[in-house]
Amino acid sequence: MTTPSAVYGFSFNGWLFGGAGQGVQVLSIDGLEDLPTLRTQDEGRGYSDGMWTGSDALNNRSITMTLQIMSDANAPMTTYLAQLKQYLVSQVTGTGVLQMFLPNRGVQRVNARVRRRTIRIDPEYTYGRATAVVEFFCPDPRIYNDTATTGTMLASSGGSRTYPRTYNLAYSGGAVGQSVTLTNAGNYESWPIFTLSGAAIAPQILNITTGQVLTFPAVSMVDTDVMVINTDLRAVLMNGAAARNLLGNTSQWFSLPAGVPTTLTLSVGGGNPTCVVSYRDAYI
Repeated sequence: MTTPSAVYGFSFNGWLFGGAGQGVQVLSIDGLEDLPTLRTQDEGRGYSDGMWTGSDALNNRSITMTLQIMSDANAPMTTYLAQLKQYLVSQVTGTGVLQMFLPNRGVQRVNARVRRRTIRIDPEYTYGRATAVVEFFCPDPRIYNDTATTGTMLASSGGSRTYPRTYNLAYSGGAVGQSVTLTNAGNYESWPIFTLSGAAIAPQILNITTGQVLTFPAVSMVDTDVMVINTDLRAVLMNGAAARNLLGNTSQWFSLPAGVPTTLTLSVGGGNPTCVVSYRDAYI
């Protein structure tokens, strides 16, 4: 992936545009700083005035860019326009990574796909200047720091640990590992990904801060096994295959709240696995 290194530089699926020295420049952006539309669950109060307020959830984010394509000393406008048409195209499934380097923010990213592209042909087009409008659809409305933060939890061999809380949970009687404290430095919750590798019996990922836990009571992993738990997608993969059925009934999905340290630890009934937690600071 080619990451933008200049202010007002952008990259989509490895193609650089905007910023110093690029033939395609960004004239304006709509939707990046806006609050996404909300999906509300308000209900009317029958024959009374007003409404009962329900939960609000964010919908997708739509980012619209107005781009300028011009001839310069390096290439004619038609060359840059061909690049734009090559890389900013629709896709059948999934999303690509749209990176952005804005002032005082460093490099950030959203997960997006192109939903609209219009290119105007007018008198200026004849003289080597074109204008395009491109709309990026972001099913996940969060804006993330481009660099992920990782932490590692190790399951120690033997011994137990006493916690300064009383949980309504039953922990396995095996090893309790080294904890890790993580802080999402953004302004909105971020959902971590856990990668558990190595031999492990009935692993549990414990959120010491909130008391929530992800349990896998029927799991017995060997040294070559890898289990990936994506808390945002509510997905579990064992060696690349879907394995959501391994999740225990008492499990609760949890995120990393903005600005609040969260302490996590790993518990196993046997084995000595390693669990890597990965997340990006998230913003709205």
